[in-house]
Amino acid sequence: MSKEEGRLSWIIALCGLLSGCFLFPTAVKRETLLLPVVESAATDVAYSLQDNGAISWELAGLRLEVEHMTDAKLNALFPDESGRGKYSTNPYTYGNWTDTRLGYTPNRFTVFKVTVFNRTLPKVMIDPLAAVLETDQGQFLRAYGITSSSPYGNFENYYRSQRGQSGNEFYRFELRMGMVRSYNYEEDQPIFKGENYGGFIVFDPVYPETEQVVLTLKDFVLRFGAFDKPVEKRDLRFVFKHKVENRVVQKGAASGNTTTTLMISEDGPSQITGHLPGDRTRSLSAIRAVARQRLSGLNRCFVAAFDKGEATEGAVTMRFTIEVGGAVSEAKVDNASVGSPAVGQCMQQEIMRWAFRPIDIGALQTPTAGTPSGENALASGPGARPTAPRLTPLPVLVTYPFAFKVQ
Repeated sequence: MSKEEGRLSWIIALCGLLSGCFLFPTAVKRETLLLPVVESAATDVAYSLQDNGAISWELAGLRLEVEHMTDAKLNALFPDESGRGKYSTNPYTYGNWTDTRLGYTPNRFTVFKVTVFNRTLPKVMIDPLAAVLETDQGQFLRAYGITSSSPYGNFENYYRSQRGQSGNEFYRFELRMGMVRSYNYEEDQPIFKGENYGGFIVFDPVYPETEQVVLTLKDFVLRFGAFDKPVEKRDLRFVFKHKVENRVVQKGAASGNTTTTLMISEDGPSQITGHLPGDRTRSLSAIRAVARQRLSGLNRCFVAAFDKGEATEGAVTMRFTIEVGGAVSEAKVDNASVGSPAVGQCMQQEIMRWAFRPIDIGALQTPTAGTPSGENALASGPGARPTAPRLTPLPVLVTYPFAFKVQ
Protein backbone atom coordinates (compact mmCIF):
# COMPACT_ATOMS: atom_id res chain seq x y z
CA MET A 1 0.00 0.00 0.00
CA SER A 2 1.34 3.42 -1.00
CA LYS A 3 1.66 6.29 1.44
CA GLU A 4 -1.26 8.11 -0.22
CA GLU A 5 -3.49 5.02 -0.04
CA GLY A 6 -2.64 4.61 3.62
CA ARG A 7 -3.51 8.22 4.35
CA LEU A 8 -6.85 7.88 2.50
CA SER A 9 -7.76 4.73 4.43
CA TRP A 10 -6.98 6.50 7.70
CA ILE A 11 -9.20 9.45 6.76
CA ILE A 12 -12.10 7.19 5.80
CA ALA A 13 -11.79 5.30 9.06
CA LEU A 14 -11.72 8.55 11.05
CA CYS A 15 -14.80 9.82 9.24
CA GLY A 16 -16.60 6.61 10.05
CA LEU A 17 -15.79 7.06 13.73
CA LEU A 18 -16.94 10.65 13.73
CA SER A 19 -20.10 9.78 11.73
CA GLY A 20 -20.18 13.23 10.18
CA CYS A 21 -18.35 13.11 6.86
CA PHE A 22 -21.00 11.40 4.76
CA LEU A 23 -24.75 11.01 4.56
CA PHE A 24 -26.24 8.50 6.93
CA PRO A 25 -27.55 5.36 5.18
CA THR A 26 -31.23 4.65 4.82
CA ALA A 27 -32.70 2.71 7.73
CA VAL A 28 -35.98 0.85 8.03
CA LYS A 29 -37.84 0.69 11.32
CA ARG A 30 -39.41 -2.73 10.96
CA GLU A 31 -41.70 -4.47 13.42
CA THR A 32 -43.28 -7.91 13.18
CA LEU A 33 -46.63 -8.21 14.94
CA LEU A 34 -48.67 -11.27 15.82
CA LEU A 35 -52.17 -10.02 16.61
CA PRO A 36 -54.30 -12.49 18.61
CA VAL A 37 -57.52 -13.72 17.05
CA VAL A 38 -60.42 -15.46 18.79
CA GLU A 39 -61.98 -17.66 16.15
CA SER A 40 -65.72 -17.01 15.90
CA ALA A 41 -66.39 -20.65 15.07
CA ALA A 42 -64.45 -21.95 18.07
CA THR A 43 -66.46 -24.34 20.20
CA ASP A 44 -64.35 -23.60 23.25
CA VAL A 45 -65.66 -20.27 24.58
CA ALA A 46 -62.89 -20.16 27.18
CA TYR A 47 -60.66 -18.08 24.86
CA SER A 48 -60.68 -14.30 25.23
CA LEU A 49 -58.56 -11.24 24.44
CA GLN A 50 -56.87 -9.31 27.24
CA ASP A 51 -56.24 -5.57 27.51
CA ASN A 52 -52.47 -6.10 27.33
CA GLY A 53 -52.74 -7.68 23.87
CA ALA A 54 -52.51 -11.26 25.12
CA ILE A 55 -54.96 -14.06 24.45
CA SER A 56 -56.10 -16.23 27.35
CA TRP A 57 -57.75 -19.57 28.00
CA GLU A 58 -59.67 -20.16 31.25
CA LEU A 59 -61.17 -23.17 32.98
CA ALA A 60 -62.65 -23.10 36.50
CA GLY A 61 -60.09 -20.82 38.11
CA LEU A 62 -57.20 -21.86 35.88
CA ARG A 63 -56.01 -19.26 33.37
CA LEU A 64 -53.27 -19.46 30.77
CA GLU A 65 -52.14 -16.32 28.91
CA VAL A 66 -50.11 -16.15 25.70
CA GLU A 67 -48.52 -12.85 24.63
CA HIS A 68 -46.40 -12.35 21.53
CA MET A 69 -43.21 -10.53 22.48
CA THR A 70 -42.19 -8.16 19.70
CA ASP A 71 -38.54 -7.20 19.30
CA ALA A 72 -39.44 -3.74 20.62
CA LYS A 73 -40.86 -5.27 23.81
CA LEU A 74 -37.85 -7.54 24.26
CA ASN A 75 -35.39 -4.69 23.70
CA ALA A 76 -37.28 -2.54 26.21
CA LEU A 77 -37.21 -5.43 28.70
CA PHE A 78 -33.42 -5.73 28.33
CA PRO A 79 -32.26 -2.19 27.45
CA ASP A 80 -28.63 -2.58 28.54
CA GLU A 81 -28.24 -5.81 26.59
CA SER A 82 -29.89 -4.37 23.44
CA GLY A 83 -28.01 -1.12 22.87
CA ARG A 84 -24.52 -2.25 21.87
CA GLY A 85 -24.94 -2.80 18.13
CA LYS A 86 -23.47 -6.07 16.92
CA TYR A 87 -22.18 -6.72 20.45
CA SER A 88 -25.68 -6.66 21.97
CA THR A 89 -26.23 -9.62 24.28
CA ASN A 90 -30.02 -9.78 24.22
CA PRO A 91 -30.43 -13.50 23.43
CA TYR A 92 -33.82 -13.06 21.75
CA THR A 93 -33.14 -10.15 19.34
CA TYR A 94 -30.32 -8.46 17.46
CA GLY A 95 -30.68 -5.42 19.70
CA ASN A 96 -30.16 -2.12 17.91
CA TRP A 97 -27.87 -3.67 15.28
CA THR A 98 -28.96 -3.07 11.67
CA ASP A 99 -28.20 -5.44 8.82
CA THR A 100 -26.83 -3.05 6.19
CA ARG A 101 -27.63 -5.51 3.41
CA LEU A 102 -31.33 -5.37 4.28
CA GLY A 103 -31.54 -1.85 5.66
CA TYR A 104 -33.35 -3.00 8.80
CA THR A 105 -33.01 -5.25 11.83
CA PRO A 106 -34.36 -8.74 11.07
CA ASN A 107 -36.08 -10.98 13.58
CA ARG A 108 -33.79 -13.44 15.32
CA PHE A 109 -36.62 -15.51 16.84
CA THR A 110 -40.39 -15.63 17.36
CA VAL A 111 -41.02 -15.31 21.09
CA PHE A 112 -44.15 -15.91 23.16
CA LYS A 113 -44.58 -15.25 26.85
CA VAL A 114 -46.72 -17.98 28.39
CA THR A 115 -48.06 -17.47 31.92
CA VAL A 116 -50.16 -19.89 33.99
CA PHE A 117 -52.36 -18.72 36.90
CA ASN A 118 -53.56 -21.71 38.93
CA ARG A 119 -56.18 -20.90 41.54
CA THR A 120 -58.14 -24.15 41.91
CA LEU A 121 -56.43 -27.31 40.59
CA PRO A 122 -53.97 -29.30 42.73
CA LYS A 123 -51.21 -29.27 40.11
CA VAL A 124 -50.86 -28.47 36.38
CA MET A 125 -47.91 -28.59 34.01
CA ILE A 126 -46.84 -27.55 30.49
CA ASP A 127 -44.06 -29.13 28.45
CA PRO A 128 -42.62 -26.11 26.58
CA LEU A 129 -40.71 -28.32 24.14
CA ALA A 130 -43.95 -29.97 23.01
CA ALA A 131 -45.23 -26.62 21.67
CA VAL A 132 -45.40 -26.20 17.89
CA LEU A 133 -45.84 -23.17 15.65
CA GLU A 134 -47.55 -23.55 12.27
CA THR A 135 -48.12 -20.98 9.53
CA ASP A 136 -50.23 -20.71 6.40
CA GLN A 137 -46.98 -20.84 4.42
CA GLY A 138 -46.31 -24.44 5.44
CA GLN A 139 -43.84 -23.81 8.26
CA PHE A 140 -43.91 -26.32 11.13
CA LEU A 141 -41.62 -25.06 13.88
CA ARG A 142 -40.53 -26.73 17.11
CA ALA A 143 -39.73 -24.81 20.29
CA TYR A 144 -36.12 -24.09 21.22
CA GLY A 145 -34.68 -25.80 24.25
CA ILE A 146 -32.02 -24.33 26.50
CA THR A 147 -29.28 -26.98 26.47
CA SER A 148 -27.79 -29.15 23.74
CA SER A 149 -29.65 -32.17 25.15
CA SER A 150 -32.96 -30.73 23.89
CA PRO A 151 -34.63 -32.84 21.18
CA TYR A 152 -34.91 -30.02 18.65
CA GLY A 153 -33.14 -26.67 18.26
CA ASN A 154 -31.54 -25.14 21.34
CA PHE A 155 -29.89 -21.92 22.47
CA GLU A 156 -26.66 -23.55 23.58
CA ASN A 157 -25.81 -24.89 20.12
CA TYR A 158 -27.21 -21.79 18.39
CA TYR A 159 -24.92 -19.36 20.20
CA ARG A 160 -21.96 -21.72 20.41
CA SER A 161 -21.93 -21.92 16.60
CA GLN A 162 -21.63 -18.11 16.44
CA ARG A 163 -19.10 -17.74 19.24
CA GLY A 164 -15.60 -16.62 18.39
CA GLN A 165 -12.41 -17.57 20.21
CA SER A 166 -11.78 -14.37 22.13
CA GLY A 167 -12.43 -13.97 25.81
CA ASN A 168 -15.08 -11.34 25.09
CA GLU A 169 -16.95 -13.79 22.87
CA PHE A 170 -17.01 -16.39 25.64
CA TYR A 171 -18.18 -13.73 28.08
CA ARG A 172 -21.06 -12.68 25.80
CA PHE A 173 -21.99 -16.33 25.30
CA GLU A 174 -22.30 -16.82 29.07
CA LEU A 175 -24.35 -13.64 29.43
CA ARG A 176 -26.84 -14.80 26.81
CA MET A 177 -27.13 -18.29 28.23
CA GLY A 178 -27.63 -16.90 31.74
CA MET A 179 -30.56 -14.82 30.52
CA VAL A 180 -32.08 -17.76 28.63
CA ARG A 181 -31.90 -19.94 31.75
CA SER A 182 -33.62 -17.19 33.72
CA TYR A 183 -36.39 -16.21 31.29
CA ASN A 184 -37.25 -19.29 29.20
CA TYR A 185 -40.15 -21.46 30.29
CA GLU A 186 -38.52 -24.35 32.16
CA GLU A 187 -39.19 -28.01 31.55
CA ASP A 188 -40.81 -30.15 34.27
CA GLN A 189 -42.12 -27.09 36.07
CA PRO A 190 -45.28 -27.91 38.07
CA ILE A 191 -47.66 -25.10 39.05
CA PHE A 192 -49.44 -25.95 42.28
CA LYS A 193 -52.71 -24.51 43.55
CA GLY A 194 -52.33 -20.80 44.36
CA GLU A 195 -49.16 -20.38 42.27
CA ASN A 196 -48.32 -18.47 39.08
CA TYR A 197 -45.52 -19.29 36.66
CA GLY A 198 -44.45 -17.95 33.29
CA GLY A 199 -41.61 -17.80 30.79
CA PHE A 200 -40.68 -17.53 27.12
CA ILE A 201 -41.31 -20.21 24.49
CA VAL A 202 -39.17 -19.50 21.45
CA PHE A 203 -39.26 -20.52 17.77
CA ASP A 204 -37.44 -19.61 14.57
CA PRO A 205 -38.78 -16.51 12.76
CA VAL A 206 -41.72 -16.98 10.40
CA TYR A 207 -41.65 -16.08 6.70
CA PRO A 208 -42.46 -12.40 6.02
CA GLU A 209 -45.32 -13.31 3.63
CA THR A 210 -47.08 -15.26 6.39
CA GLU A 211 -50.66 -14.17 7.12
CA GLN A 212 -51.71 -16.56 9.90
CA VAL A 213 -49.80 -18.23 12.72
CA VAL A 214 -51.11 -20.94 15.05
CA LEU A 215 -49.39 -21.75 18.34
CA THR A 216 -50.37 -25.10 19.84
CA LEU A 217 -49.45 -25.95 23.43
CA LYS A 218 -49.68 -29.71 23.39
CA ASP A 219 -50.51 -31.96 26.33
CA PHE A 220 -51.24 -29.30 28.94
CA VAL A 221 -51.64 -31.53 32.00
CA LEU A 222 -54.68 -30.54 34.06
CA ARG A 223 -54.78 -33.44 36.51
CA PHE A 224 -52.41 -36.03 37.87
CA GLY A 225 -53.34 -39.43 39.26
CA ALA A 226 -51.55 -42.11 41.23
CA PHE A 227 -47.78 -42.23 41.00
CA ASP A 228 -47.89 -38.70 39.54
CA LYS A 229 -49.20 -39.96 36.21
CA PRO A 230 -51.10 -37.46 34.01
CA VAL A 231 -54.75 -38.42 33.77
CA GLU A 232 -56.18 -35.38 31.96
CA LYS A 233 -54.48 -33.45 29.17
CA ARG A 234 -55.57 -30.85 26.68
CA ASP A 235 -54.11 -29.22 23.56
CA LEU A 236 -54.58 -25.44 23.51
CA ARG A 237 -54.63 -23.65 20.16
CA PHE A 238 -53.88 -19.92 19.85
CA VAL A 239 -54.39 -18.12 16.52
CA PHE A 240 -52.57 -14.95 15.47
CA LYS A 241 -52.70 -12.67 12.45
CA HIS A 242 -49.19 -11.93 11.15
CA LYS A 243 -48.41 -8.36 10.15
CA VAL A 244 -45.16 -6.61 9.23
CA GLU A 245 -44.99 -2.84 9.67
CA ASN A 246 -42.23 -0.82 8.01
CA ARG A 247 -41.24 2.80 8.40
CA VAL A 248 -38.36 3.83 6.20
CA VAL A 249 -36.33 6.66 7.70
CA GLN A 250 -33.78 8.55 5.63
CA LYS A 251 -31.59 10.99 7.53
CA GLY A 252 -30.27 13.96 5.61
CA ALA A 253 -26.77 15.36 5.79
CA ALA A 254 -24.70 15.37 8.96
CA SER A 255 -27.17 17.73 10.56
CA GLY A 256 -29.83 15.01 10.36
CA ASN A 257 -32.58 17.62 9.88
CA THR A 258 -34.41 15.90 7.03
CA THR A 259 -36.50 12.84 7.77
CA THR A 260 -38.78 11.26 5.18
CA THR A 261 -40.98 8.25 5.46
CA LEU A 262 -42.22 5.90 2.76
CA MET A 263 -45.77 4.78 3.50
CA ILE A 264 -46.68 1.64 1.57
CA SER A 265 -50.26 0.66 0.76
CA GLU A 266 -51.59 -1.82 3.32
CA ASP A 267 -53.38 -3.67 0.52
CA GLY A 268 -50.15 -4.27 -1.40
CA PRO A 269 -50.57 -4.68 -5.18
CA SER A 270 -53.78 -3.21 -6.58
CA GLN A 271 -53.84 -5.74 -9.44
CA ILE A 272 -52.14 -9.05 -10.31
CA THR A 273 -52.66 -10.50 -13.79
CA GLY A 274 -51.63 -14.05 -14.69
CA HIS A 275 -51.54 -15.48 -11.17
CA LEU A 276 -52.58 -19.14 -11.16
CA PRO A 277 -54.81 -20.49 -8.37
CA GLY A 278 -52.78 -22.13 -5.64
CA ASP A 279 -49.51 -20.42 -6.61
CA ARG A 280 -48.28 -18.94 -3.32
CA THR A 281 -45.12 -17.47 -4.90
CA ARG A 282 -47.21 -14.90 -6.81
CA SER A 283 -49.96 -14.30 -4.29
CA LEU A 284 -50.71 -10.79 -3.05
CA SER A 285 -49.05 -11.48 0.29
CA ALA A 286 -45.90 -12.95 -1.29
CA ILE A 287 -45.44 -9.98 -3.64
CA ARG A 288 -46.13 -7.53 -0.83
CA ALA A 289 -43.53 -9.29 1.37
CA VAL A 290 -40.79 -8.86 -1.26
CA ALA A 291 -41.71 -5.20 -1.77
CA ARG A 292 -41.58 -4.49 1.96
CA GLN A 293 -38.12 -6.02 2.20
CA ARG A 294 -36.89 -3.53 -0.39
CA LEU A 295 -38.50 -0.32 0.79
CA SER A 296 -35.16 1.29 1.53
CA GLY A 297 -34.16 1.29 -2.16
CA LEU A 298 -37.46 2.88 -3.21
CA ASN A 299 -37.18 5.44 -0.43
CA ARG A 300 -33.75 6.52 -1.66
CA CYS A 301 -35.30 7.30 -5.05
CA PHE A 302 -37.75 9.72 -3.48
CA VAL A 303 -35.32 11.23 -0.97
CA ALA A 304 -32.73 12.04 -3.65
CA ALA A 305 -35.26 14.19 -5.53
CA PHE A 306 -36.95 15.57 -2.41
CA ASP A 307 -33.68 16.86 -0.93
CA LYS A 308 -33.05 18.76 -4.19
CA GLY A 309 -36.48 20.38 -4.02
CA GLU A 310 -37.65 18.49 -7.11
CA ALA A 311 -40.21 16.11 -5.55
CA THR A 312 -43.23 16.60 -3.34
CA GLU A 313 -45.50 14.27 -1.36
CA GLY A 314 -47.50 12.02 -3.61
CA ALA A 315 -47.74 8.55 -5.06
CA VAL A 316 -46.09 6.49 -7.78
CA THR A 317 -47.88 3.49 -9.26
CA MET A 318 -45.52 0.97 -10.83
CA ARG A 319 -46.27 -1.87 -13.25
CA PHE A 320 -43.77 -4.70 -13.47
CA THR A 321 -43.57 -8.22 -14.85
CA ILE A 322 -42.36 -11.19 -12.81
CA GLU A 323 -41.03 -14.07 -14.88
CA VAL A 324 -41.60 -17.74 -14.06
CA GLY A 325 -38.05 -18.01 -12.69
CA GLY A 326 -38.53 -15.05 -10.33
CA ALA A 327 -36.70 -12.26 -12.19
CA VAL A 328 -38.37 -8.93 -13.03
CA SER A 329 -38.20 -8.50 -16.81
CA GLU A 330 -39.92 -5.14 -17.16
CA ALA A 331 -40.84 -2.21 -14.93
CA LYS A 332 -42.45 1.10 -15.80
CA VAL A 333 -44.34 3.99 -14.25
CA ASP A 334 -48.09 3.68 -14.64
CA ASN A 335 -48.99 6.90 -12.82
CA ALA A 336 -47.10 9.43 -10.67
CA SER A 337 -47.98 12.53 -8.65
CA VAL A 338 -44.67 13.36 -6.90
CA GLY A 339 -43.67 16.05 -9.39
CA SER A 340 -40.37 14.47 -10.45
CA PRO A 341 -39.87 12.00 -13.33
CA ALA A 342 -36.53 11.08 -11.78
CA VAL A 343 -38.29 9.32 -8.89
CA GLY A 344 -40.14 6.96 -11.21
CA GLN A 345 -37.06 6.31 -13.33
CA CYS A 346 -35.05 5.42 -10.23
CA MET A 347 -37.84 3.14 -8.98
CA GLN A 348 -37.82 1.34 -12.33
CA GLN A 349 -34.14 0.54 -11.89
CA GLU A 350 -34.67 -0.62 -8.30
CA ILE A 351 -37.60 -2.91 -9.12
CA MET A 352 -35.69 -4.46 -12.02
CA ARG A 353 -33.23 -5.76 -9.39
CA TRP A 354 -35.91 -7.49 -7.34
CA ALA A 355 -36.01 -11.29 -7.23
CA PHE A 356 -38.97 -13.49 -6.36
CA ARG A 357 -39.20 -17.20 -5.66
CA PRO A 358 -39.45 -19.35 -8.82
CA ILE A 359 -42.85 -20.85 -9.54
CA ASP A 360 -43.10 -24.53 -8.57
CA ILE A 361 -44.00 -25.80 -12.04
CA GLY A 362 -44.24 -29.42 -10.93
CA ALA A 363 -46.88 -28.61 -8.34
CA LEU A 364 -48.95 -26.63 -10.82
CA GLN A 365 -48.94 -29.46 -13.37
CA THR A 366 -50.20 -32.10 -10.92
CA PRO A 367 -53.59 -33.46 -12.15
CA THR A 368 -56.54 -32.87 -9.88
CA ALA A 369 -57.69 -35.61 -7.49
CA GLY A 370 -59.65 -38.42 -9.15
CA THR A 371 -58.17 -37.99 -12.63
CA PRO A 372 -55.87 -40.61 -14.20
CA SER A 373 -52.25 -39.94 -15.03
CA GLY A 374 -49.62 -41.48 -17.27
CA GLU A 375 -50.81 -43.52 -20.28
CA ASN A 376 -54.38 -43.61 -18.98
CA ALA A 377 -54.45 -39.82 -19.01
CA LEU A 378 -54.04 -39.88 -22.81
CA ALA A 379 -56.87 -42.34 -23.41
CA SER A 380 -59.82 -41.26 -25.49
CA GLY A 381 -63.08 -42.78 -26.52
CA PRO A 382 -66.47 -43.49 -25.00
CA GLY A 383 -65.09 -45.14 -21.84
CA ALA A 384 -62.19 -42.77 -21.27
CA ARG A 385 -62.20 -40.46 -18.27
CA PRO A 386 -61.38 -36.78 -18.84
CA THR A 387 -58.05 -35.52 -17.56
CA ALA A 388 -57.24 -32.29 -15.81
CA PRO A 389 -55.59 -29.78 -18.15
CA ARG A 390 -51.96 -29.11 -17.46
CA LEU A 391 -51.34 -25.63 -16.07
CA THR A 392 -48.70 -23.64 -17.87
CA PRO A 393 -47.27 -20.84 -15.71
CA LEU A 394 -46.86 -17.49 -17.41
CA PRO A 395 -45.23 -14.21 -16.38
CA VAL A 396 -47.29 -12.24 -13.87
CA LEU A 397 -48.07 -8.55 -14.38
CA VAL A 398 -48.28 -6.54 -11.15
CA THR A 399 -49.67 -3.05 -10.58
CA TYR A 400 -48.39 -1.66 -7.30
CA PRO A 401 -49.02 1.84 -5.82
CA PHE A 402 -46.47 3.42 -3.47
CA ALA A 403 -47.30 6.55 -1.48
CA PHE A 404 -44.61 8.93 -0.22
CA LYS A 405 -45.24 11.14 2.76
CA VAL A 406 -42.80 13.47 4.50
CA GLN A 407 -42.76 13.49 8.30
